[in-house]
Amino acid sequence: MIKHLLSLSLVLVGLSSNAQTFSATYDFAATTTISGTTDPSTTPSVTGLTCGSFMAVGTPSSNPTATGRFSFVGWPNGATTTVDTYSTMTGAINTNEYYEVTLAPQFGYTLTLDSIKFTAQRSGTGIRSYAVRTGVDGFTNNLPAAVVSGTNLSVMGMNEFFWNSDAVTSAQNGSKINLMGAPTTSSVSFRFYGWNSEAGTGTFSIDNVVFFGSMSIVTGVANLTYDLNSNFNVYPVPSHNGVVFIENKNAIEVSKIEVLDILGNVVLTNANSNESKI
Repeated sequence: MIKHLLSLSLVLVGLSSNAQTFSATYDFAATTTISGTTDPSTTPSVTGLTCGSFMAVGTPSSNPTATGRFSFVGWPNGATTTVDTYSTMTGAINTNEYYEVTLAPQFGYTLTLDSIKFTAQRSGTGIRSYAVRTGVDGFTNNLPAAVVSGTNLSVMGMNEFFWNSDAVTSAQNGSKINLMGAPTTSSVSFRFYGWNSEAGTGTFSIDNVVFFGSMSIVTGVANLTYDLNSNFNVYPVPSHNGVVFIENKNAIEVSKIEVLDILGNVVLTNANSNESKI
């Protein structure tokens, strides 16, 4: 007897009206001078969201330079000791050297990001400029930058954070990235770049990185793609309430019905029947 395996790919975009706001904080509490290029600290816990670990990519050192924050050396030079004029800076972003983190909505959830706030720090010969980019545009443009507290930071050029005083090396709060992005069911990556160091041994540190946003539960099916032949009916397409019927029109035994998400993961399995409600 012929048995068929029916596989469906559901693309969910409908949103519920009861979005839950969140703040996800990376505190780098477990980072040490021997912890490597991936932050070992416990990642934030948010319902419906997988928060990845921060990674240092392209840095010449294989370990952080400090504990309790993400700090590495080897950022592009371009600043001169005791010179605080932005126009004299000659360095540029090295797009192959950065800190990166990825946030991924789990199946059935949609992510909306509002902003990012974080603390920055430098050593005496460390970076004077830094910026944040996202994979949404291929890490091409600096995200909208703002300084919400303190006087030692400013925003210059094309959304570049600038460290105003070379004499200051203490941690500086107040760096903010304004996002207000569209809701997404896809993962989103962010990269933090530093440049205009005074020496190759100068550091760029980030700490207390907080992502602000909201999670919504998907409640509708906007599109349904399937690999079927004339033996089956699938309706309604699209579904507006999340319910789909699969009708077996002929006397063909169906061993099971699997529903796959857009990543190919099996999210539901139904036993065989002439008509299945999913």
